[in-house]
Amino acid sequence: MIYEFLTNSKKTEKVNFLKLLVLICLFIFCFACNTKEDKKSNVYPFITSSEPIRIVSVNDGNSIQSLWNNSRHFPNSVSVIELSPDRPPFTKTVENAAPNTFAGAPYGVTISNGRYAFIPNHPFGASNSVSDESSIITVVDLDTDKLSTIKTFEMPNHAWQVMSHPDDKRVIAISDHQFHLFQMNGNQPELISQSEPSELYFTSFAISPNGTSIIATAAERLDYSTPVELHLFKLSDNSIQHITEIEIQQNIGKIDQPFAPRFSPDGKRILVLNGLGIAGKPPLDDILNINMTTSPPKVTEVIKNVAQGLESLAFHPSGRFAVVTCIDGPYIGHLALVDLTSSPMRILNYQTVEFVPQGIEFSPDGKMLFVQSTTASHLSVYEVDGFNINKSPYILKTGEGPASLTVIKRNQN
Repeated sequence: MIYEFLTNSKKTEKVNFLKLLVLICLFIFCFACNTKEDKKSNVYPFITSSEPIRIVSVNDGNSIQSLWNNSRHFPNSVSVIELSPDRPPFTKTVENAAPNTFAGAPYGVTISNGRYAFIPNHPFGASNSVSDESSIITVVDLDTDKLSTIKTFEMPNHAWQVMSHPDDKRVIAISDHQFHLFQMNGNQPELISQSEPSELYFTSFAISPNGTSIIATAAERLDYSTPVELHLFKLSDNSIQHITEIEIQQNIGKIDQPFAPRFSPDGKRILVLNGLGIAGKPPLDDILNINMTTSPPKVTEVIKNVAQGLESLAFHPSGRFAVVTCIDGPYIGHLALVDLTSSPMRILNYQTVEFVPQGIEFSPDGKMLFVQSTTASHLSVYEVDGFNINKSPYILKTGEGPASLTVIKRNQN
């Protein structure tokens, strides 16, 4: 019918062409309006994520007492925050879920799809003056309403830190002189191996993305004046063996008091904070870069005089940059953005952040950055746009004194 109409005459052709043009314009207009409306409908008055993620904040309430010289006692707690693409954040905070401490590298751990949290506690530092003095690791089921304790492991001396193995089944922990390897057997955690005791005290560590290399900070004594060393270990099957001490390239600086190392996503470099995370002290701390492609690995780059106290760091999933939390003095905190695409690496900018910046993690897709603020008792949220991190007006509330942080993608099953 349309074909006949179009072939009757030139006038008819013109009329129908105009009609068709009008219809096309109306279609485009309606499509544009609907698209605009869809975009509007996806702008929510709350924080969303591109995929379901779980954030676990372990909170040492006693840190508030020690930081502010406050006589009031705040309980320890664990906060579990769920983010999704289209729903408001869901948060549950359970007080006294597990003893924990403010002193140590603030990297938390969860395994088995983010369900089980391994939470260390040790009697070291002023923040533990009124808390549980035991050296233990508590395993908590985050899927239960009251964050039920599955098991508690008594640890020798100081249970400093735990980290999840990349296989999401095992957990590595350190006490003063040993590595300890745990795994989940169904819904029950078990200790499967321990390293031979070392003469040195281990204080922090990191594991490579492929799960075979471990870098650890170690010292002859546990005090703030003793020089700290860097050591490389190898994990084979369930055995951890010492490989070598990490040295520094000549004439670029020194390894003094390294702390809180982390591997880059490709495993080719490790960033280490040189200064034990102690705030308000001279001199300014440095950032060390360990080149893992050399044999043996060594420190080949240093960014000098970054801040008075470097506490923690996170690599962007792209590996192009990292963000470091800086504790510059009483009530002052910053983030330092480190450009890793340049040679040598460099600081691009600083941004202020609420005091005390502790744990720091990117979302798995790299679109958001989360930073714990101990005295404000919340997580600050930053939107990531290339090398820019822009602070969101929204925060995520936690219990009092957030001290370590984990962010993990949750499988929908």
